[in-house]
Amino acid sequence: MNALFPQLRSFDPDGVREAAQAWRRLSAHGDAAGSRHRTQVNGPLRQSWSGRDADAAFYAMEQSEEFLDVLRVECEAAALTLDTVAERMDQARTDLLNALRRADEWDLPVTGDGLVGLPSAEPGDRHDPDARERWQRLGVLRGQVQQRIDAALAAAREASDRGARALEGLEGGILTRPGVFGRAAEAARDAGEVFAALGLGEYLPGNTDPQRSADWWRSLTPEQQRAHLALHPAEVGQLDGLPAAVRDRANRLVLEQQLDALRAGSPRGSGLTYGQYDERQNALRVLKERLDRRDGGPSAQRLFLLGLEPAGDGRAIVALGDPDTAQHTAVLVPGTGTTLARMPGQLERIGRLQQAACAVAPGRSVSVISWLGYDAPEIPPESLGVAGRGRAEDGAEAMRRFTRGTRVAQGGNRSHLTVIGHSYGTTAVGAAAAGGEGLDADDLVAIASPGMTTAHASDLHAAPGHVWVGAAGNDPIRLAAGRTLGADPMAAPFGGTVIATDTSGHSGYWDPDSQSLLNQGRIIAGKQPATVAG
Repeated sequence: MNALFPQLRSFDPDGVREAAQAWRRLSAHGDAAGSRHRTQVNGPLRQSWSGRDADAAFYAMEQSEEFLDVLRVECEAAALTLDTVAERMDQARTDLLNALRRADEWDLPVTGDGLVGLPSAEPGDRHDPDARERWQRLGVLRGQVQQRIDAALAAAREASDRGARALEGLEGGILTRPGVFGRAAEAARDAGEVFAALGLGEYLPGNTDPQRSADWWRSLTPEQQRAHLALHPAEVGQLDGLPAAVRDRANRLVLEQQLDALRAGSPRGSGLTYGQYDERQNALRVLKERLDRRDGGPSAQRLFLLGLEPAGDGRAIVALGDPDTAQHTAVLVPGTGTTLARMPGQLERIGRLQQAACAVAPGRSVSVISWLGYDAPEIPPESLGVAGRGRAEDGAEAMRRFTRGTRVAQGGNRSHLTVIGHSYGTTAVGAAAAGGEGLDADDLVAIASPGMTTAHASDLHAAPGHVWVGAAGNDPIRLAAGRTLGADPMAAPFGGTVIATDTSGHSGYWDPDSQSLLNQGRIIAGKQPATVAG
C-alpha cells in the first residue's frame, strides 16, 4: 500500500508554515538583540573603556554577537526550508485533488493507495460496439488520471526528501560544539547548502541598475528583506542604490563570516602564502575593530560598510556618516598602493575631510566615503600598472554606478556631491567622469594627479569652474603628470581651477590645520576654496 497517497490527500500546509514563521520570529529576535548589543553595549563601551579587562570583555561580546548572527542565518535557512516544502507539498496536494476530481467526473474508482480502476461493466456491454468504444476511452482516461496521481505523489516525495536533506545540514549543535572559531563561516556554508539541497535559484537583481535594485528592495516585505540579509549578505551588500544602513548590515555579516573563516582555517589550500593569509586576516580584523568602535555613537560619526571584497589586494567602501541623509557628501578615491590593509589610513583621511567640511559649514551634515572599489595599481616595481590607464578604465563603470546609486539611495535628498581623487585615484575619477553620463557630481577634485585620461576638464561632465586641481610644489607626481595618463591637470590648457596647497610631498594633503585640507573641506561644503592664479 502506498502510504503517501492518504497522507498527501489530507496534507495541511498550515502547520509547516506556522513552524517556518516560528523560526523567522526567532531570527528576528536574534537580529534585534544583536543590533541592540552593537549600538547600546559594545559600541559605546569601546569609546570609553580600554585595557586588559576591556579586551577580554570585548572578545566575549564579539562571541555573543557572532552567536546571534549564526542564529539569524540558521533560523532563516530553516524557515526557508519549511516554507519551500510546504509550498511544494501543497502544490502536489492540489494536483492530486484535481486528478481525483477528474476521476470522479469520469466515474473512475480510486483505491485507498492511489490506484485508478474502471467502473463495473454492464451485462450487455460485451456485445455493444458503442460500449467497447466507451471502455477504450475510459481506459485512456484512467491512464491519464493515474499518470497525474503518480506525478503528484512523486513531486511530494521529492519535496519531502529535499527538505529532509536541507534540514539535516542545519545541525543544531553549531552553537554548543567546542571550538572558538568557525561557526559564522559554517552558518554561511549551511545557507548555501540549503539552497543546493532544495534546488533553489533565489532571484536577486544583478548590480547593473541602481534604480532597479532600489525598486526590488522596496518591493520586499520586512520578513523577506531580513531573510535576504541573512542568506544573501554578499549579494545584497554590493547592490548600489540600496540604503546605506542596509548595505552596512549585509557587509558586516560578510566581514564576520570571512574573518571567521580565516581564523578557523589555514593558509594550506587557500592559494595564499602564510604572509598573505596573515595580512588578509589582520586587515579584516582591524577593519572590524574600527567599525565596532563607532557603533552606537552619533549618526555623523558612524561608519557604514558599503562594500567588501577581501580577495586579491582587497577592496572596501566605507562611509563616515550616513550618505543617504547628509547635506554634503564626498567620495575619496585613493591611488597607487592602496589595499584593504591600508584602510585605516583612508579612514583617518575621510575623518579629517569631514572635520574640515563641518568646520566651514557648521550645522550642516557631512558624509565622506572612502571608495576603494577598484583594483588600485601596486607600487612599482611590483607592477607597472600605474603607468597605464587599464586599472582606471576597468573600475570606471563601478564608480559611475556607485555615485548613481548614492543619488538613488538619497531619494529626494539631493546632497551636494564631491568626488575627490588622489594620485592614480584621479586617473580613475577621470576615466569614470569622462565616460557614459559621468559621475553626476557637483564638484570634482584632482589632488596630486598624474593625469585624468582626458585633454580638458570639459570632458568630465562637470559644470564649468567645478573641476579643481592641486599639487604640492615638491610632490614627485609632478614629474609624471602629462605623460601617459592624459594631459597635466595643473597646466593651464587643461582648464581646471588650481586650489592653494601648503603641504609637502605626495601624502600630506590631509595634514591637520593645513590649507590643503581646508580647501578640500570648503569644496565639500559647497564653498569657494582659496585658489592660485593661472
